Amino acid sequence: MYLASSNFIFRFIQLAGYIVLPVYLMANPPGELVWTEPAFPTQFDDITVYFDASEGNAALADFSGDVYAHTGLITSSSTAPNDWKFVQGTWGTLDEKVLMTDEGDNIYSISYNVEEFYGLPNGEVAEKLAFVFRNGDGSIVGRDTDGSDIFHDLYPPEDGLLVNVVAPANDPSIIYQGEILAVNILINVEANVRILDNNIEIYNTSSVSEVNFDIENAALGNHQLEIIVQNEEDEVIINTAYLVLDNNEETADASETMINGINYLSNGNYLFKLTAPNKNHCFFLCSDNEYKVDLNYQMTKSTNGDYFWIELEADKFSDKQHTYQYYIDGSIKIADPFAQVILDPWNDDDINEEVLNELADYPTEFTTGLVTAFDKEKPNYNWQSNDYIKPSNESLIIYEILLRDFLEDHSYNSLIDTLDYLDKLGVNAIELMPIQEFEGNQSWGYNPSFHQAVDKYYGSRDQLKQFIDACHQRGIMVILDVVFNHAFSQSPLCQMYWNPTAFRPSADSPYLNEVAKHPYNVGYDFNHESVYTKEWVKQVLAYWIEDFRFDGFRFDLSKGLTQKDSGNNGELMSQYDSGRVAILKDYADHIWSLDEEAYVILEHFAVNPEERELAEYGMMLWGNISWDFAEAAMGYDSDLNWADYSERNWDEPHLISYAESHDEERMGYKLKTWGNAEGSYSTKSVEVGTNRMAAAAAVYMSIPGPKMYWQFYELGYDYSINTCVDGTVNNNCRLDPKPIRWDYFDHEDRRNLYDKIAAINHLKRTQACFNTTDYFFDDSDSYIKKVYLNDPSLDLVCLANFNVTAADLNPNFPYEGSWYEYFSGNELVVQNTQESLNFHAGEYRIYTSEPLSPPDGYFTETKQVNALNIHVSPNPVLSGKQIYIHAETNADYSIYLQSLMGDYISISAEPSDHGYILECPDVPAGIYILSLKNNDRTFAQKINIAH
Repeated sequence: MYLASSNFIFRFIQLAGYIVLPVYLMANPPGELVWTEPAFPTQFDDITVYFDASEGNAALADFSGDVYAHTGLITSSSTAPNDWKFVQGTWGTLDEKVLMTDEGDNIYSISYNVEEFYGLPNGEVAEKLAFVFRNGDGSIVGRDTDGSDIFHDLYPPEDGLLVNVVAPANDPSIIYQGEILAVNILINVEANVRILDNNIEIYNTSSVSEVNFDIENAALGNHQLEIIVQNEEDEVIINTAYLVLDNNEETADASETMINGINYLSNGNYLFKLTAPNKNHCFFLCSDNEYKVDLNYQMTKSTNGDYFWIELEADKFSDKQHTYQYYIDGSIKIADPFAQVILDPWNDDDINEEVLNELADYPTEFTTGLVTAFDKEKPNYNWQSNDYIKPSNESLIIYEILLRDFLEDHSYNSLIDTLDYLDKLGVNAIELMPIQEFEGNQSWGYNPSFHQAVDKYYGSRDQLKQFIDACHQRGIMVILDVVFNHAFSQSPLCQMYWNPTAFRPSADSPYLNEVAKHPYNVGYDFNHESVYTKEWVKQVLAYWIEDFRFDGFRFDLSKGLTQKDSGNNGELMSQYDSGRVAILKDYADHIWSLDEEAYVILEHFAVNPEERELAEYGMMLWGNISWDFAEAAMGYDSDLNWADYSERNWDEPHLISYAESHDEERMGYKLKTWGNAEGSYSTKSVEVGTNRMAAAAAVYMSIPGPKMYWQFYELGYDYSINTCVDGTVNNNCRLDPKPIRWDYFDHEDRRNLYDKIAAINHLKRTQACFNTTDYFFDDSDSYIKKVYLNDPSLDLVCLANFNVTAADLNPNFPYEGSWYEYFSGNELVVQNTQESLNFHAGEYRIYTSEPLSPPDGYFTETKQVNALNIHVSPNPVLSGKQIYIHAETNADYSIYLQSLMGDYISISAEPSDHGYILECPDVPAGIYILSLKNNDRTFAQKINIAH
């Protein structure tokens, strides 16, 4: 006898959807995702499993490639309903063992013997088959409708009575008064069937193997169905429930001050609100009702039908059980679109335990899919920095970070520890690539699913706040990359209005376009002319400003915030779009109403009149000059004019031109791969390449306006954007994790690049001339670049020779007199402003009208030090031994020793007849900087301390 009387078993049977089919018939049972032949398989059987790719989440619907099963068993040793055992199929590979047969019409099959296929040992009882289905590399995965794994029952091997209730398909099912509830029951042998509804018999028949019966005119309220199936030997009793709702349910509105998501009320209660226009009903699922539909937890519909809400007492949520989902129209189970924390049963195993321990437990025994977790008390972070001042737009020096590829443990805590490095580099803003909840864990973040939740892969909400707080204490602003142009299928905004057959948003979605309006779309395209989308965007923006104190936003693909249909025409998409301009101005106004100094940055790339209008309105726009800056650095002809906002006829310096961003090939890789050469001079070498990257930075930073570096530019990062995890380079590996090379900081040439960029950044941050409107960028020569900044406080001339040969260039100094080279401190007395200067290949200089010094002193090559009668020996030197400095005896020098991180190391120096003698301190082996300073000049030399 097989008795399926428990609620859990019954629900499982309905999800699996077993249908009795003759062995010769492969027709798809309507609406079923997975079924088998035989219909009631045991662990000893040869079986064929069928998968309908158009059902469930329909991710593989109409897929043209091979489909693979990823499968396992739930056995007597499983510790949870989703604890797979004996998993078959190597993920992401073309594994022939799990390759399915394409039967046509989205149906796939695979046949095997259960025991042999899974390697089931003697004595182990298999209870269920477990599946997900994938394409070859695992980037597309077919799951159940709610994103969960797919299960199918295995039955006891002894002969007996087996029953499958095909309909009603849900437990409970939900209907309105006057609607019919269909009952469909399949039995493996002829048997007698009785059905009781709230203990009243409504059906009774004998000697049947199938029941088709309709329940009509059911009374309002809860109904408990008891299905009793009997033959001479066995009896099976199955219990399931259904609810009958009133067609004329009362509606009411929540307070106008209530926002979507959770609201903390003054009486200690919570109010939950979900905007879901055109939906019929919604139930609140939580641990208190064991995630079952309960009339006591039916949410109230607003009078206009736009949203649902419910007020609940705090004691409904016990310790570690403050979690919930919404259940809409009897078939859609979602986490809250405005969730601040998501519990993910598929990916949270890779999350740091320190982060998970702060959260509620996932309600494994009650539900599946993504679940919202919330704080029992409204968070109140104790901010330490409250008086920081935002730099002006034109003064920004932004450092763009993908945390996954920046630090080995990809954590906010480690990022805080790295602020010394970034602070010394001289950046005053950090732009985080998307850290909102995205699908999976390994991602750039541009596949968001919950735009208001912090993805736990990088740390907790408090850890993110601690990072922002630490930045503000240093005067470093934090900008958040936001992705409002699209969502992915895991997003509840997609799932609430979804067409599973076409695997795209349904035509009635108030949030998303059924078909994208432009050719650059990924995921699913938002309709930003919808009032519902606007409300959602504005609440999300307010959350990041008010709760996290982000200083601004970078809008990914802002050109995509359009309802003007350009189809596949990218050029048409870029044309002036008044609707798109109005949308972006509206969002910017909302941001500035919350923080009038907030930064609004657009990745736009539309026609110049549209970009100019947005720039004049106060927004900043990305300007991609990556190709030409790399061409210049490699030693080829280049045109850098478009890096200058005035060249675009903009009145405001709101152009963030850049030589590198997350989207572009790395300049260091281009140099070492395709760099130009002349004789022994090759831009492919690290020494020459990093020097030329410094030259590019000098010119780039001298052009007025906000600036941005991509992470590790300052160390000459030279791995391709398409580097694969195995070290090869392939265009398919663009999004793969990249090598994290902090050891580059210990490389002399790369450290010199860091120091030069830090000196340039210091100059930009401290001198008003970088914000002047009286300037000229001379890019008339393909190789020689000149920038002239004129300001009452200081005049500046930046000169660079990007050729691979020496050149005599006319500096065109604005006037005669003394000019001071910033990096070396050398004075140049100009008597003829047109007199040429000779520049080596790749040489660059910055001249100022007043003498200035980089914060760590002038940059002086070793040969220059020796020419001035200063010599250090021995070099290398053993720790604990004496270092001899031979210098002019009549000079009064201060002597310093620094690590490559810029830390000063205590030393004592004794004067001698020929200079100084000092004891080499006991420090770790490596390269250090020994500096001698007097009132006039600074001399420095790298020394190698060994053990």
